[in-house]
Amino acid sequence: MDDFLEKKDIDESGENTEASVIQPEVNGDINETATEIPQAENNESEAYEAVSSTDTETEYKEDPYKTEPPQSPFGAYGYAAPQNTINYTDVRPISDYRPMSRGLKLFALIMAAVIMLTGASAAGYFLGKNSVKSGTKHSVSVNLAAKPADTDEMTPAQVYENVKESVVGIVVYNSAGNGAQASGVFYTDDGYIVTNDHIYAEVPAAKFKIYTDDGKEYDAKYVAGDQVSDLAVLKIDAKGFKAAEFGDSEQIVFGENVAAVGRPSDATDASSITKGIISSTGRRVRTTTNYSAKLIQTDSAINPGSSGGALVNMYGQVIGITSSKLAGNEYDAVGYAIPTKTVKRIVEELISKGKVVSRAKLGITYTAINSVTAEINDYDYVGLLVASVSEDSDLYGKVNAGDVITHINDIEVTSDDIVLDIIEDSSAGDSIKVTVITKAGSEKTFDAVLKANTSESSYSTKIESNNNQDGSQGSDSSGGGTFNFPFGE
Repeated sequence: MDDFLEKKDIDESGENTEASVIQPEVNGDINETATEIPQAENNESEAYEAVSSTDTETEYKEDPYKTEPPQSPFGAYGYAAPQNTINYTDVRPISDYRPMSRGLKLFALIMAAVIMLTGASAAGYFLGKNSVKSGTKHSVSVNLAAKPADTDEMTPAQVYENVKESVVGIVVYNSAGNGAQASGVFYTDDGYIVTNDHIYAEVPAAKFKIYTDDGKEYDAKYVAGDQVSDLAVLKIDAKGFKAAEFGDSEQIVFGENVAAVGRPSDATDASSITKGIISSTGRRVRTTTNYSAKLIQTDSAINPGSSGGALVNMYGQVIGITSSKLAGNEYDAVGYAIPTKTVKRIVEELISKGKVVSRAKLGITYTAINSVTAEINDYDYVGLLVASVSEDSDLYGKVNAGDVITHINDIEVTSDDIVLDIIEDSSAGDSIKVTVITKAGSEKTFDAVLKANTSESSYSTKIESNNNQDGSQGSDSSGGGTFNFPFGE
């Protein structure tokens, strides 16, 4: 492409004025060259010298047969200088040049725009390509607020007003007619909602309708879920929601007043509130044969449909996500909530990674031996009696079935809670020290690297053809209450 040159105009005052021409950006550097023409003032001698010198040089260059002009004070070729004053006429812009200049400018602008759009399209293509590879995952981080110091507790009415906009109702449904209802809590103001993983366990290819406190209805997408923690994340494609203030569950105490806020009766209705206390700050509850969760126990009523709702302290801070209750005639007012310490870790990994990757495991199955079982069964040691070691465990080939783990990190294992607490406070890739007594009676110590304890979600994309043939599937529209987490019927 030819370079666009600068056009210099001379205004009526005799001074140079530059008509700027935008040059399109091309590959390589553009070297701009401009020749300055000396400007003559109205002084006769200076005007004469300027014109004489210019004319002479031009004439010499155009006619190669002329000899080089002698350097004479009388001018070129010895002729005497003219005595009259030169009538100098100002050079004015050509009247029909400006439209051409505008056209060039417009052309340059169009070319620049085309280049910019082409570059932006290319960048968008590669960025889009990368975004497809990484999915729609984002990085989210929510700080757990400390309990306010020297501040009076709110009344239940004030707690409800503070939290109600952050709690939503969830209707779970699919094309086969299966359905459930549950609750959720806004984790961020741009539409991330935390709830329970079990709410869609019986609704394959689930879809989600979200009902907010102002009566509006939104569609939500499934982001990720985790069976082990019973946590899941949904997402509304909108902004401006009131995210809950999440408090530090490590600061709760026995007997502390709390309230549960959720949608137990109907997800489309306003949230309700029940009041109670913290019955236990960390009750370890077994959810499967190889995993247990440390949950907050409360006597606040957690009714069907409240799963995924908020357990709130009397400062308006969410300290747990309600998950279940013990059901049956032998239980009375025993409900559980997932502490925010666990919620933060799991939810933020589900959003950023699509699954849990940092949670650790040792990779064994065992029978816990405490002092009572040791005495009854005539065991010589307390600890964990190893039943099996998985092939992906760092203890595979080192520890065998029948060995007893007596110490972890030099701490005596008087109950399996000690081991589970250590592992839960660790991350995949961390190393712990394991001391065992073999079946032969010898003591050995190993350094074991903890493996990642990943988990599948209860979410399924496939609808089985016989899902609802017997009428049992999807008959529970509660979405909460009596589930197999932790001991539901």
